[in-house]
Amino acid sequence: MLELIIACALSSSFLTIDDISEYKQCKAIEYKVEAVEEHIPLIVKEFGIDEALTPLLIIYCESSGNKNAVNINKNGTSDKGLWQFNDKTWAWLKNKLNIKSSPFNTIVSTKVAKWLMYNDGLHHWNASRKCWDI
Repeated sequence: MLELIIACALSSSFLTIDDISEYKQCKAIEYKVEAVEEHIPLIVKEFGIDEALTPLLIIYCESSGNKNAVNINKNGTSDKGLWQFNDKTWAWLKNKLNIKSSPFNTIVSTKVAKWLMYNDGLHHWNASRKCWDI
């Protein structure tokens, strides 16, 4: 998929009818990644270049890259920060991982998101899966 993004960014003049849907998907991904480009260095540092695309798409879909984002849920809890950690999830992780920071700390929350992805999966971001799952 990374090759497709690079290809769609570099050349769009050699498209065939069969390439249109892939090109449209590529352009949509490119738009989302560009919207969170300030976070690319951190995401690449934490996840590596080969694994960076999904985390970048998740932060776009969850917070539009806004590290101060807050969303209030119907059940009264809130989702906070770049990764939109729910209050209950953050409290659980804070105890489990001995976190001293808030979910608004971009570096800490990214390290926590990485731990969560590799140890418990991507289901924590299922509410936005339609947006980021490629």
